[in-house]
Order: sequence, then C-alpha cells, then structure tokens
Amino acid sequence: MMYDDDYSVDEYSLRPFFGRTVCVVTYDDARHTGVLTSCGSSTLVLNGERSARPVKRGRKSKIQAEISASEQETPYVSEPLYWGKMGLEPPLQINSSKSVISLEHVKAVWPI
Repeated sequence: MMYDDDYSVDEYSLRPFFGRTVCVVTYDDARHTGVLTSCGSSTLVLNGERSARPVKRGRKSKIQAEISASEQETPYVSEPLYWGKMGLEPPLQINSSKSVISLEHVKAVWPI
C-alpha cells in the first residue's frame, strides 16, 4: 500500500500495479476503483484500453512438463480452500468505466 506522506505517487512507483485492480484515493478523499491500465508523468488511467504486450515464451523443461501433466490429472476442487478476506470495512465496488486521474491529486494507491 502506498499511503505515506513522504512517498510520492509517480509512474515508476505504480508499475507493479499495471493490469491489477486498484483503489486510488485522492486528496479530497474520493475513492476510484478499477484496473490500472496506464500511467504517464501526469495522469493515471483506470479501465482504459489495454495494450497487447508481447509474450515472452521459453521452452519448458521436461520436469516442468511432467508436473503440469500431473496437475491436470488431479480432480478440480470447486470449493475454495479458505474463507477469503475478512474485514470490518464494506466491500469496495469495482467501477468499470474509464477514469483519467491527475497524479497531483492522488494521495494513495493500493491493490484490491
């Protein structure tokens, strides 16, 4: 979570969040949720056009291929193995409309 007064929000600090669902809090305490699709020197974009990144493909080793094959043979478990996140806050609604937010107004950004 990036919620420190000494920490500035910029395009380099937001790189780890590209493609992830995030919550952006501005200095007027407004909350914006969505998928962080791009960030420039002055703005960030939630739910924008996703650019196709080239996929780096490598060869699987024989051990990895055997593990993948054995994982496919195990039956699918439909129930989650944990109860999920528990908290006292109400769940955030994820917005699907495009939002362009000025970085100078952003107080904090964290993944959801």
